[in-house]
Parts: sequence; C-alpha cells; structure tokens
Amino acid sequence: MTTEQNVESLRDLAIEAATLKLLAERVAVARKDAQARTQRALDAAAARDGVERITATLPGGETVATISLRKGETGPVVVDEDTFARWVRATFPDEQWTETAIVRRVKAWKAAELLAEMAAAGAARVVVAEQVDEQTGEVIADAVVHDVPGVAIRPTRARTHAVTWRRGGKDATAEAWRTGALDGQLAALTAREGDAA
Repeated sequence: MTTEQNVESLRDLAIEAATLKLLAERVAVARKDAQARTQRALDAAAARDGVERITATLPGGETVATISLRKGETGPVVVDEDTFARWVRATFPDEQWTETAIVRRVKAWKAAELLAEMAAAGAARVVVAEQVDEQTGEVIADAVVHDVPGVAIRPTRARTHAVTWRRGGKDATAEAWRTGALDGQLAALTAREGDAA
C-alpha cells in the first residue's frame, strides 16, 4: 500500500517564484536608492552638526535599529603602474621584483608590501634600510627615504553606513510591514511599472 504525499502545485510554485523574483528586483533598486539618500543625509548631518548615528523608529514609536556612519579610508593607490615599476626597478636593481612584458610591472606580492609600508607612513614614501657589508659589518649606505612616483594617497574605501538591529527589531519591523504601518516607506515595492516611486 502506497501513501499519497502532499505535492505542491506547480502553478502555485511558479507564481511564488515569479512574485519573489519581482519583489527581489524591486527591493534591490529601492535599497540602493534608500542607501544613497541615507548616506547623503548622514554626510550632511555629520558636516553640519557632528551627527554620526540616528535611530530607526517605527511609526508607533518603537526603535528597531541604529544607523551609524562609517568613515571611509585613504591609502596608497598605484596610479601609474609603469612609473611605479620603473622606480622599483631603479631603486632595487638587484632584486627581481618586477616583470617585463610589454610594460614593466611590479610583482603583486612586492607591490602589496610596498603599498603597506606607504599606508603605514600615510604618504607615498618608502624607507630603504641601510646596507651593511656582510663580511665586515660596516654600513655601506645609510637609510634613504624615497618619494615613490606613480603612487598617490587616495580614498580606498568610500564612506558608508551600517544598520545595527536592536533586539526584537526585525520582528517588530516585519509586523509593521505586515499590518501596513510602513506602506508609505515601501510604496515603491508595489508601484506599477513606470510609476514614479
């Protein structure tokens, strides 16, 4: 004797899959827009008033999350690979830290090492350690500080913000969505194609 198992309707699965795909696409667009607007507002508030965080509060007054500004980072960025490679080759002629193809490039591991040194210094500058004669122990050349061409200190990570949920915040937000309390904030998700959000 065989037992019949409940099998989901293929039609039900198809509409669920199509609906979730549409919702995911619209959420992605709305999220990107909300993040950009939030970032602009946070940047303006930080510049104007020193505000670096704001709470997310539901229409009923319950605080569900905190939005915090994250500062960007700056660091050394190779802006002219050829110039940088020529400098590495000229400064360290006995080392095989560059490769010659159509253009000379610094090997990735050495570029990372040099850029890390520049990041620590906060400038496109490298200190070449003093050279010592291995047999006599005498200093042949003192340490030399080089300004490195082809590298600039630039933003390496954009300023952004993060959402930190409070305990129970996700459930409270889901309930507010379910009951329609967030219809104004989520109107873009159910708008007709081509309607202004």
